[in-house]
Amino acid sequence: MPELALLNPTVLTGVIEQYVAPPENVARPLFSKVKHPFPVAEWDVLRGSRQRAQVTMPNREGKIVEQLGIGKKTSTFIYVREKKAFEPTTLRWLREPGQLAKANAEAAVRRETKDLNDRMERLVESFCWESLKGTITISEPDVKAVVDMGIDATHKPTAATLWSDYLNADIIGNIKAWKKLITQESGFAPTDLYLSSDVMEMVYKNSDILSLFSERHKHGYLQTGEIEGLLGMNWHIFDGGYENTSEVFQQYIPSTHIFMMAKGGNPFVLMEGLSADEDAPKQYVGKFAKSWKTTDPSARFVLVEYNFLPIIMRPDNIIYAQVA
Repeated sequence: MPELALLNPTVLTGVIEQYVAPPENVARPLFSKVKHPFPVAEWDVLRGSRQRAQVTMPNREGKIVEQLGIGKKTSTFIYVREKKAFEPTTLRWLREPGQLAKANAEAAVRRETKDLNDRMERLVESFCWESLKGTITISEPDVKAVVDMGIDATHKPTAATLWSDYLNADIIGNIKAWKKLITQESGFAPTDLYLSSDVMEMVYKNSDILSLFSERHKHGYLQTGEIEGLLGMNWHIFDGGYENTSEVFQQYIPSTHIFMMAKGGNPFVLMEGLSADEDAPKQYVGKFAKSWKTTDPSARFVLVEYNFLPIIMRPDNIIYAQVA
């Protein structure tokens, strides 16, 4: 039996599930969680229809209407599994009796498991952004994979005059055209735009845009990094990212692109798959955590695993545009 109730797999998994994602994560909350207790992820790609009903005569057979344009996609899940060995001081606290040792041990366990969870959440966040770009690409020494989300090329435009040419760029015209494309093809009006501070600086220097800025817009931009209601959307300035294994910072939103999206119709889903760990309960879906001891050498390990896949169910709801 574990020396600490917190190290029980059921308790430890519950603690992992309660951890809050790192505050810099922005894409992950856009994706609603769906449990998928099957070995392979499978989902419908939904295309909106703008057709209207047809008039008919009373007492006649109803006219057959074709189903919405639905494409089926399948993929294996993204699997992540990481573990840590506790430091000797933590092992000593786990073995010693008394409330102080117990409190110290619990604090150490929570600190290390939270770090494992934060690493995992950054991975999920990065793949959420990649899915919004249209393709998830995995290039690890032991894992190679590409998952295409089915976003049409027309939803990956390039501004005719890049916004870096802030004197001549037609930012308002670009935004209106892309909003119209999303609205007409998805049936949902776009509500949010995500961009880096570098791109926002280009926007702010554009005289046409600046003429639209109210004092409220300026206050939001300078104080919170959020601009509400500009050209009918909420603008989110985000420079978050992660460090790769070479300790080089990777920004989630490139300083060359923007994301415009309509959030209606539950377009973005984080699909959770079955646990692959033999110690997990049968048909268990979601994050799983466990702890165990080894005798040679003497050590205590804690492990967290996750089987997941961010998917785009309504690819017409997103625009990923190059602007710089």
